[in-house]
Amino acid sequence: MSEEGSKELITRGNLDGIVSAAAFLRRYPSATVRFVTSPAAAAPLLLEGEAGHTFLADLSPAPSLAAAAERALRSRLITLIDHHPTSRHFDWAVIDGSASAAGILYRELGVGGMDAAVAVADLYENGGGPLVRSAAESIGIDALRRESEILDFAWRLNVKDDAFRLFAAGQLSRGFLPSAIPCIAERHAEMVRRDGWGKALSSARRHLRRAGSTAVMEFRGRRPSFHGFGSRALTEAAREEGCRYAVMINRGEEESIVSLRSTAPGGIDLGRFIESFTAEHGVEGGGHPASAGARIPSSSAGLLVDQLEAVA
Repeated sequence: MSEEGSKELITRGNLDGIVSAAAFLRRYPSATVRFVTSPAAAAPLLLEGEAGHTFLADLSPAPSLAAAAERALRSRLITLIDHHPTSRHFDWAVIDGSASAAGILYRELGVGGMDAAVAVADLYENGGGPLVRSAAESIGIDALRRESEILDFAWRLNVKDDAFRLFAAGQLSRGFLPSAIPCIAERHAEMVRRDGWGKALSSARRHLRRAGSTAVMEFRGRRPSFHGFGSRALTEAAREEGCRYAVMINRGEEESIVSLRSTAPGGIDLGRFIESFTAEHGVEGGGHPASAGARIPSSSAGLLVDQLEAVA
């Protein structure tokens, strides 16, 4: 098997994941890339894989993924690249909160030629860094923000379209910015034409309820349409309401999927909050200081909101 054929990447399907895929394809153009929605979704793919070296990007080492990685390490190499802080240490993980996952992967692979595209992810995830400063000097910070919006709107037009993600990553790997890639620019224009963001924000405003300084949106089964924007729309609606945090809960019979966001800088570290909560109440979770996600027992959903409000 060729060097490229023995490598694969598993990453999220969001903006950071797409740019992570671009950085990976810059180094290994013929390698396999697979997109997932969460660390839990990545775990079975990791165990099914046959590549000699699997990279994981923009995925926190949650218990299910960490267990899968430790098992896979018996027969192959695993490298996890992430920017979500964690209290645990793994020899096979590179965790760095100073850049996006794409930025860390780009650096670790030692590639070049797509600094501006990686700056789009760095700007979106943490707002700064040397690549952002360089790109801002070159094209202007407003133009860089525009590039971030173009890519972010484009992938949300059809959140299940992995073929688009892979093609977009391939084009970005060539050093192009999102606005210079027709399929990305066209999808952004279509999302604007449909007023997807405006409709998502209106939907979030209708469905949230306020619990002190926290805006909560809770649903069972099929949720209202947010036109691909999901927690981003809830976060903005919560900010409008003067709430400090936003929580989206998708209740299942046994387990619920939870997304948490801060609406402004400062406040508690949501990643550590949810890591501590799931350690005591189950099942698993983690994330950034300003955004986190988890799987929890459905019976603990109300307790999570209460505890968040207690420390807010």
